[in-house]
Amino acid sequence: MSSTVLIIDDDDVVHFMHETLLKISGIKLPVRSFLNGKQALDYLVNNCQENGKYLLLLDINMPEMNGWQLLDELQKRELHCTIKVIILTSSVDSEDHLKAKKYSRVIDFIEKPLTTEHLETLKASAQYMLLS
Repeated sequence: MSSTVLIIDDDDVVHFMHETLLKISGIKLPVRSFLNGKQALDYLVNNCQENGKYLLLLDINMPEMNGWQLLDELQKRELHCTIKVIILTSSVDSEDHLKAKKYSRVIDFIEKPLTTEHLETLKASAQYMLLS
């Protein structure tokens, strides 16, 4: 069984910050970074194995394939791995919060920037992915 955190955001600085914060928080899972939903979808389609577990830290607004489009694609496909999503976005639009609740894979909605409180949520989610 393998567990991996995927950071999906179109900002390289965000990738660096989030990877650093994950390490500081003690999360010991491998981390992969993608600049848009299309890259992440291709990775999941090609690497999703029956016992694999993926925790996605997903931005909403990205070029090529945004977060909503990725979630829609994941719903359409029958992938044989566990995928849980934490939306991590700068959006403060209440409609985005409501929309996120419609996706069964979304377990949390966090507004950027990450805080120490958010890190505890991420750590708990990562530990859940390891143990379940």
